[in-house]
Amino acid sequence: MFFGLGDETFSYDNRSLQAAITREMERNGWVGVCCEPNVIFVVCNQFPIIAMKYNDSRDGTNKVEEVLTKYKIAWDKKGMVSSNGLFVDFWMVKQNHIVPPTDVGWTAWAGAFMNSWNPQLVESLYPKQFPGFITTIAGHIRLQPPIVANHYRTLSAAASPTKSDQENLQQAIGLAKADLAKNPEPPFPYTKPCFGYVVQWLSELGQTELLDGLLAYADENLNPTWENGGLFYPRNDTPFIFTDDKHDGEGVKWTHISPFCGNAAIGYARLNVRDGQRIMYEKPWTRESLARTPWIDNLEFAGREHGAGVLRGVWDEHAHALILTVRGWDFEGRGCPETVSIEPIARGLGPGNWAVYVNGKLRTSKELHDPADNGFGVTCDVKRGQEVDVVFLRVHGGMNGRVNGDANGYA
Repeated sequence: MFFGLGDETFSYDNRSLQAAITREMERNGWVGVCCEPNVIFVVCNQFPIIAMKYNDSRDGTNKVEEVLTKYKIAWDKKGMVSSNGLFVDFWMVKQNHIVPPTDVGWTAWAGAFMNSWNPQLVESLYPKQFPGFITTIAGHIRLQPPIVANHYRTLSAAASPTKSDQENLQQAIGLAKADLAKNPEPPFPYTKPCFGYVVQWLSELGQTELLDGLLAYADENLNPTWENGGLFYPRNDTPFIFTDDKHDGEGVKWTHISPFCGNAAIGYARLNVRDGQRIMYEKPWTRESLARTPWIDNLEFAGREHGAGVLRGVWDEHAHALILTVRGWDFEGRGCPETVSIEPIARGLGPGNWAVYVNGKLRTSKELHDPADNGFGVTCDVKRGQEVDVVFLRVHGGMNGRVNGDANGYA
C-alpha cells in the first residue's frame, strides 16, 4: 500500500529531522509522530525521545523536557495504559481511535526503552504486564504464545485458590486449540518478534531469573548457531507448536525467531545491564567525558582472518586501570585458528608511568608525557578458546620493568 506513487526525495540531517519530528508531534497534539501513515505507536516514539536527549547533551540544550511535558499530558488524556495494564498498541489519527493491545509484544518493547525517561511508570506496571505471557511452572520459565497467554490470564484472574498454574495452562492450551480450529488463519499475516522484545525488556528491568530462563530456553530450543565468531539464532517463521508433553508447564513450545530476534535482540539482552537505557539517558556521554576517558584502539574482529572476541572493556578511573579481556574463537562448524596475535593500543591514558600486564604478568612499561602521545601498545597471542586479560595500569616508581603495581585484581 506504500508503492506506486512515484519517486519521493526527503533530505534531512540529524537536527532538521528532529525538527520535522517535533513539528509533527505538535500537529498530532503531542501524542507522537506517525511511523506508519495515520498510526502513532507508543513504542516507536520512545526512540526519537531518547535521541532528543542525546542531542541535548551534545548541543547544551534541554528541548526534550519541553517535549516530554506535553507528551505526558497528551497521553494522560488519551489513556496510554489499557485496563489490563498493557500499553495500548497505537492511536489512529484520523479516526481518533485507540487500538488496544492483544499481546505483550509492543508493551515489552516500549517498556525496554521508556524505562530510560519514565522508570517509575514502567516499573509500576511490570507486575501487571508479564503474568501469563511469561510463566514459571515446575521450574520451567516459558514465553507463551499470545493465543495461549490471553486465555491463561483470564483463567488465572477467575481461578479458585485450589486451581494450579499447571491446570490453568492446560485449560488455556485447550481453548487456544479450539480457537485455531475455528479460525486457522491469522487476520493479518504478521508475527511480532515478541521473544526479542521480551528479553530486552527483562534485561532493562533487571529481571534476571526470568531473563536467564528464557535465554536458556533459546539455547536449548531455538537452534543457536555460531558463524565467524558471532552467535545467532536462525529465522523460524513458525510461531509455536503444540506438544504431547502436558506436564510441568509444557504442552506448547515457542518456535518463532525473526532476524531481529536472532541477530540483535537476544544478543542485546545478554549484553545489557539493569537500567542500561536509563543510565545512558541520565548520564549520556559528552565530548568532554569522551575526551578524558582512555580507550582501546587497533582491535579488528570482522572477517575470517580474525579469531578473537571482546568479553570486557573497562576504564577504572579510581584505580587508573584500562582493562581488556578477549577470548579466542572456539566454536563448532568453522575452522577457528589455533592462535591469533592481537596488538591492542591504549590511547588517552594521560601523563605518568604506565605498565601493561598480560594475564597478571608484567609485559612492559612506558612513561607518557601527554594524552596526545601515540599510545601504549602490546602484542600478545591468544589461543583458541583462551581468555586473555590485558591491563594498562598507572604505576609508581621506575621504568624498565621495575614498577610498583599489581594487576592481579583484574586478571
